[in-house]
Amino acid sequence: MMDTLLADLRYAARTLRKSPGFAAAAILTLALAIGSNTAVFSVVNGVLLRPLPFAEQDRLFMLAEQSRQGAFRPPSYPTFLDWRAQSSAFADLAYVRGGGQRLAGPDGVQSLVGSFVSTGFFATLGERPQLGRLFTPDEERSGAHVAVLSYALWQAGFGGDPHILGKVLSLSDGVFTVIGVLPHDVAYPPWASEQLYMPIATVAATDRALTQRGFHADCRIIGRLKPGVTREQAKADLDGVAQREAASYPGFNADWTRVALFPLRDEILFNTTPQLVVLVVAVGLVLMIGCVNVANLTLARAGARGRELAIRAALGAGRGRVVRQLVTESVVLASVGAALGVAGAYGAIAVLQRAAPSVLPRLETVEVDGWVLAFALGVTIVTAVATGLLPALRAARPDLTDSLKEGTSGAGTGHARQRLRAALVISEIALAVILVVGAGLLVRSLWQLRAVNPGFDPQSLVTFYISPPPLRAKDPARLAALYTQVEDAARQLPGVTSVALTNFTPLSAGGLPSPVEIPGRASDPLHDPQVWFMTVSPGYFRTMRIPVRAGREFSEADLAPGSAVVVNEAFARAFWPGLDPIGRQVTLHKAVQGRPDFGEPLPGTVVGVVGDVHHFGLDTPPEPQVYVPFTRNVWGHMSLVVRTAVNPAGFLPALSRAVRQVDPDIPMTLTGSTGSMSAVGTLGITGGLASRQFDAWLLGSFAASALLLAGIGIYGLLAYAVAQRRREIGIRLALGASGGAVLHLVVGSGMRLAGAGIGLGVVIALAVTRLLAALLYGVGASDPPTFVGVVALLTLVSLTASYLPARRAAKLNPLVALRYE
Repeated sequence: MMDTLLADLRYAARTLRKSPGFAAAAILTLALAIGSNTAVFSVVNGVLLRPLPFAEQDRLFMLAEQSRQGAFRPPSYPTFLDWRAQSSAFADLAYVRGGGQRLAGPDGVQSLVGSFVSTGFFATLGERPQLGRLFTPDEERSGAHVAVLSYALWQAGFGGDPHILGKVLSLSDGVFTVIGVLPHDVAYPPWASEQLYMPIATVAATDRALTQRGFHADCRIIGRLKPGVTREQAKADLDGVAQREAASYPGFNADWTRVALFPLRDEILFNTTPQLVVLVVAVGLVLMIGCVNVANLTLARAGARGRELAIRAALGAGRGRVVRQLVTESVVLASVGAALGVAGAYGAIAVLQRAAPSVLPRLETVEVDGWVLAFALGVTIVTAVATGLLPALRAARPDLTDSLKEGTSGAGTGHARQRLRAALVISEIALAVILVVGAGLLVRSLWQLRAVNPGFDPQSLVTFYISPPPLRAKDPARLAALYTQVEDAARQLPGVTSVALTNFTPLSAGGLPSPVEIPGRASDPLHDPQVWFMTVSPGYFRTMRIPVRAGREFSEADLAPGSAVVVNEAFARAFWPGLDPIGRQVTLHKAVQGRPDFGEPLPGTVVGVVGDVHHFGLDTPPEPQVYVPFTRNVWGHMSLVVRTAVNPAGFLPALSRAVRQVDPDIPMTLTGSTGSMSAVGTLGITGGLASRQFDAWLLGSFAASALLLAGIGIYGLLAYAVAQRRREIGIRLALGASGGAVLHLVVGSGMRLAGAGIGLGVVIALAVTRLLAALLYGVGASDPPTFVGVVALLTLVSLTASYLPARRAAKLNPLVALRYE
């Protein structure tokens, strides 16, 4: 048996060497199909299928307070302590408080993300260190100044220093000693992959936010269920605790009487499942198209080998023996294609990790491992069977009488085989239609989103995040003076046309809501509408090119004690529909964290109305915003926005130097928050579109492959048909048929197949594209322009693929054709 198998493999290799064109086309087609499927499966495996690096992940949940209206918020630290003391459903509960840290070093001050964690945080997650150790219970309780680094921070911030353990870090909250490094696939909370962890007891007595029941920002609570406790039981247990909290602290918790439990896996993976499902379906279609294409090529080649196969049968070869030989050839083709495809998958994964690190969670952990190779092997086997078995079964029953006739080029080419090949081409075109329609919808959606006016002009804008030294941050007057000095220093740089300050840049999705009180409206602090509270300097609207619709923008005089505020159009529509907002009164609350009693009232008089700005994404409608002069509520951090007439990317170093000359303790960042609005982020614009661009780019690549394969399929079928009908075409031409008539005959045959495939594909696509609805913006799943465009594109591809063999047939010399026969 082994000798026979080796003989079959040697014969298959010799046969394929004699047909280099067929072998190259089949191998490249299979390499594309198998390689794309392997690459996408490796992403799905790494992101979705591979377990999280936490022990017993199914028992891990993120906890949040839930209001009677269904809103969610993270609990305050005092509420967390009550939950941990009163709940009996959890083996561990842990609290994480995020915030910026300043790292002093020989190269100056740098900014990084720090996370203060409660006792048992690492035990709750079930984490183990890659280097060193984690916090001991005594260190967690006493607030020892020790720190654990994430793997990403260890690599990016410290160059993977093997001697990092024991290194002393001078941070904002003191001097900390590094005792451990987490593994590379561990990064929680998901607000940054580059972060360090410190015991929360270190700052529990000094961080005012940890004592406020009204503080609900920059924190997470995670819990591990006790063995045998269900999610529903834990929720019922915590709901009881929340109701007691609401009764005990009605000013803070009256509306928040329930607790929501979200699987930790869902928080980390966010909403990537639909995105990956679409990619899996897309590469599955590419694989099917590739298999159909190669099966068609193999069937055509088997027809051309009719005489050879008939001789084999006449000499006693059974049907099974012929099938085995032909399937062996398919296995050789699939194996070579798979080898090339897997090699391509390695490169594709590396490109994805470099080009789109923020688009998918856990993308840095994706690799071609044993499971991926097993998948590639399985796909290879399926592909070999799919591309070889049907043609082999058809070819294993030759008509000996016709096949052995001398000089019959049509040997082995019956009507049944022609119908089968035509059916394969129709199915190939239909699959291509589905894939191209999906890609077209995503591209149209991206185009619609790009057409959204963000409300400001991002071109030639540079941003710089200012995080002042802690001593300055505690003195509002000194802090405001520092911001003014930084603004003046930037204004002196060559090429600068305008400078301003803001607490949150557009499209950053950052900000704090404030309840708003309007004279004449009943006030209910728990249910009053909230607006986004922005502090800016004079010239901000001019610098950002946000249009002033009514009234005026801020002037230098407004920096002195006063009451001037500016609202956006969404605010005016919400609170004064059809009325003139200028001169009307509003009251906000300073430095509010979602509670009216967290800051003092801030009354104001509306002096201007400006255009709406998309703050949370281009696909999110603008919300009511109120702008106040930055001196009326001095924030502990600001963003400098500079409009420049020079290249923004080249301007960044000069801006950095100017800011550091004002105060060398203003840190640079390790995580890239300094950037150009037009180049690095159109900061929020391309950042917000990154996921959609990723989907459109990948699906577009697969659709282009499908178009190419469909065109090859039509061309191959018609070219083969023309070759088999040389005698017939020669006779037609000899009897007076014109080249145009022959051209029309061949093209018409191809377009009939294309029409059937396109019609079938459109019908299926109308049902399948509903899966894309969640990924679309401004475009319906059955968008007529997209479908019309795809039909036109497939028609053009089919016409081109049909015209090439038709043109060859029309130019055929009848004498040469008849003499050849």
